[in-house]
Amino acid sequence: VQTCALPICSVWNHPIAMRMLDDGVAEGVVRADIEGVTCQIRMDFYNQPHGLIDLKTCAELKWFEYDCKKYGYINQLAFYRAVIREKVGVNVPVHIIAVEKVEPFSAGVWLIAPDALDQAEYVNNATLQRYKDCLDRDVWPTGYEAIRIIDSL
Repeated sequence: VQTCALPICSVWNHPIAMRMLDDGVAEGVVRADIEGVTCQIRMDFYNQPHGLIDLKTCAELKWFEYDCKKYGYINQLAFYRAVIREKVGVNVPVHIIAVEKVEPFSAGVWLIAPDALDQAEYVNNATLQRYKDCLDRDVWPTGYEAIRIIDSL
């Protein structure tokens, strides 16, 4: 066990994170066509038993699950999983290792449930279909063309 005051030390000292990052491919690039759109990802880390591993920083681990929703991490990782699936033929497990940005730099590991990734992939695919339609028609709506109403304080 290392002792140091850096976020990476907390990751290496975490018993599960340490094993997950022990062997695999860092910063791997994968390309595939999804919904007729050529896509590319750059994974933080990949290994056979644990699948896709993404590294994130956060203010506090106790709020990290909210950060996942706020920053769209589940959609990002569902997209990554879909690109990987196009290459390997199966869905792989998806994990996030999160570490706090301030001391004591606590680290934690999350497994993203396949059902949550499936839901996010459904949204992602609809977005890719709209993007492909925009490319094909060369029309790029903002989604704010109509008047909107603010009816509360």
